[in-house]
Amino acid sequence: MENWVQTWGQAHSALSFFYYPSCKKTYRLVIKTAVSGTALKIRLSNRFGKNKIVIGAGTAALSDENGTYLSSNYRSVTVNGNKMFSLNAGEEVVSDALPFSAKAGNFICISLYVERGALRSGNLINNAELITAKGNLAESTNMKNKPRIRDYVRKAASKILGMFLHKPIPLFESVELLNEENAKAITVFGDSISQQGFWTNAFENRIRAEFPARYSVINKSIMGNRILKDYSSRFICKGLFGKSGLNRLEADILKYSGIEYVIFALGTNDFLQYGTIAAAKSEKPSAEAACAAVRKITEKLHSKNIKVIMLTVLPFGESIDANKEKLALLVQFNSWLRENKDMFDGFYDQAELCQNPEKPNCTRLAFLGPDKLHPNEAGGKYIAEHMDFTIFRSR
Repeated sequence: MENWVQTWGQAHSALSFFYYPSCKKTYRLVIKTAVSGTALKIRLSNRFGKNKIVIGAGTAALSDENGTYLSSNYRSVTVNGNKMFSLNAGEEVVSDALPFSAKAGNFICISLYVERGALRSGNLINNAELITAKGNLAESTNMKNKPRIRDYVRKAASKILGMFLHKPIPLFESVELLNEENAKAITVFGDSISQQGFWTNAFENRIRAEFPARYSVINKSIMGNRILKDYSSRFICKGLFGKSGLNRLEADILKYSGIEYVIFALGTNDFLQYGTIAAAKSEKPSAEAACAAVRKITEKLHSKNIKVIMLTVLPFGESIDANKEKLALLVQFNSWLRENKDMFDGFYDQAELCQNPEKPNCTRLAFLGPDKLHPNEAGGKYIAEHMDFTIFRSR
């Protein structure tokens, strides 16, 4: 069987305020592949779109880290043999397989010229570069990014909220390579604590160093995401927090081949989000329901021969939204995970590792960003460095 493996990918939610309203722009995605390949295909998504998107042209090429093509020998991106194609609202398409030679460590550049349609579906992910510019530059060997006003607003919002909001990447869902070396993907299934990239990027760097060309790390995390419930209609940025872990498992994980491990990193928002501007108090979950959902998701992944590495939820006692009731739910959930850790193929108790010994329901402040919830760079590095890699060495 052919081994198609994702070398980059993201989960989609509604971009809300962060969307791209204007068309007739070129969107250039630049990634550094962790695995090799002899062919390439691209999956595009308009899952949360409200209008038809028309792609006027697309190319794929090896590039430098700035997205400059290494030569003029690029490949045209086609769907069903057509260089011009469209995605209706809610639709996704997969490109034709392109002959494409890439080695681990190469930069790959995908350029799409959007002829018509606003881009409302994507993610704010921090492991790729997106360059945007007006006009059809899909075949240009070099293009310079043209900042937009929303980028400045996003940066200001990051400072106000005390959390990192990366430049949104619309439309692109995955880049897959036909790999002949039995490489596989490790997929992170999480929320903003993973999405922001401070531990996931450090984890990926460690994987690349210890297992060159053997694994790609795919971050399928969505900010505000919950295990049990879809995004709340109460939140002003409707749809930004995405479908629940239960409801997005098929679209983000199960439909892909080449996944060997899923790192499960959800749960924070189930217990912390209710009773805030993001979700009504009536959306309070029970720890039992969350645990049952974890069991269900684990069984589904195992049925597809995907190994599950479970992460406990970091203590959030320093967060402004925390209270005794929410912390009690967190303790109950983490305790259940520890008691049932034999259910999983790997288990990483990051909560115990990072907790403040003087405040058991809190993560050490030195590991947290300004919002006292999300790990900072030091915290992310600490989490990644202390993860047990025995499971990955066993193959």
